Amino acid sequence: MGHPAIAQVAGHGSADGRAWVAIEPVPASDAALLIRRHPDGIDIDLAVRIITVVGDALDAAHRRRLVHGNVSPADILLAEPGDLTGSAAATPGVVTLTGFGLTAPGHDGQMPHPAGDVAALGRTLVELLTGTGSVARHRVSGAVSPAFYAVLARALDPDSDHRYRTCAEFVRAAELALHLTHTDGEPATEVIAAGTPGPDRGVPRVFTPAGHPDRPTEVDTERRRAVATPSTPSLPVSASPRRRRWIAPILVAAVIVALVVGTLILLGASTTRPPWPSAVAPIAATFPQLLPETPESTGWRGARCEAVLRDGVDGISCTDDANVGFVVWRTPTLPTRAAVTAGLKGYPGDEISWRDGPASASRDSVVDGWVVTNFAGSPRATYTVVTTWPGHTGREILDDWWRTAPLG
Repeated sequence: MGHPAIAQVAGHGSADGRAWVAIEPVPASDAALLIRRHPDGIDIDLAVRIITVVGDALDAAHRRRLVHGNVSPADILLAEPGDLTGSAAATPGVVTLTGFGLTAPGHDGQMPHPAGDVAALGRTLVELLTGTGSVARHRVSGAVSPAFYAVLARALDPDSDHRYRTCAEFVRAAELALHLTHTDGEPATEVIAAGTPGPDRGVPRVFTPAGHPDRPTEVDTERRRAVATPSTPSLPVSASPRRRRWIAPILVAAVIVALVVGTLILLGASTTRPPWPSAVAPIAATFPQLLPETPESTGWRGARCEAVLRDGVDGISCTDDANVGFVVWRTPTLPTRAAVTAGLKGYPGDEISWRDGPASASRDSVVDGWVVTNFAGSPRATYTVVTTWPGHTGREILDDWWRTAPLG
């Protein structure tokens, strides 16, 4: 498949009625050996970096309609298991995924699905962190945020429709939960049992604020534009029979012309939507899954967006169906970053560790919470995403919006 973290196929065929696949040799030992050398589990950062590379490889295979079907530490090859560092793990070629081949149907006769690889990646992460594949009898170190267990519960949900849609989505949620830092003097994150998501919530909650319970945001879908009603109805004026004979054809012709013009206007509007202004067009192009293609389209989760300008900084501001607001600012310099975060209460808040750059969230004491996301690599390094949600804390934004938002 040409992915740097997937072992390349050297050949395939059949012998004695059995199919076979051969891969090119990889000078490495597997992660199972690493676990045997560290029976109590490996470093959290190293484990996250390993599954990040493996998850990226699995997602690449899924886009080619290929499913691994049985991911385990034995399928993950590490170039230097004894001296492997966190930075080295992220280097393509250092971590290699093997085991792709001709996957047999499951016990129920169904062919493997990408959701099965998501669950297998979750079990693999547990084994890397604990030294065992048993989730029930062993727990990750107490230094790890308990939010991780809710993330894991979703990844291993018996109903595949309730699991993460991609491996990258699971990895980002797990990384956030494992590295969630608590502020001195504030309550720790509570553990929430993973249940079946309700009809209005696609995922179980990971972060539950102790001081500020959820305040449901009501969306009025029945709002209608008011129509002015005259206080005194006008009386119809009768026309003479002779006038009625020529008024009727004129009215018919006027209606036909109006219909034709209206149709042309509608057709023109549907085919030639105005583009974004040149000042913000690069922003929309850089975040195509988050922002709409045009100002009249909708973005992620039905967001309606518009171009904005604040203190000389260009951005695209959006509000989705749940009243979550987010603005993508173009911030190529430190002063521009400072300008777009100047109005946030309690900034810089608590730091969030994730692989794509610095991020921070407001503390639980800030009722109208916020999350600020920056990026380390091109092409997003010159942008800042500021997310707000009136009446909700930063933790709720992290749970309900940030960890599944298409930021990468």
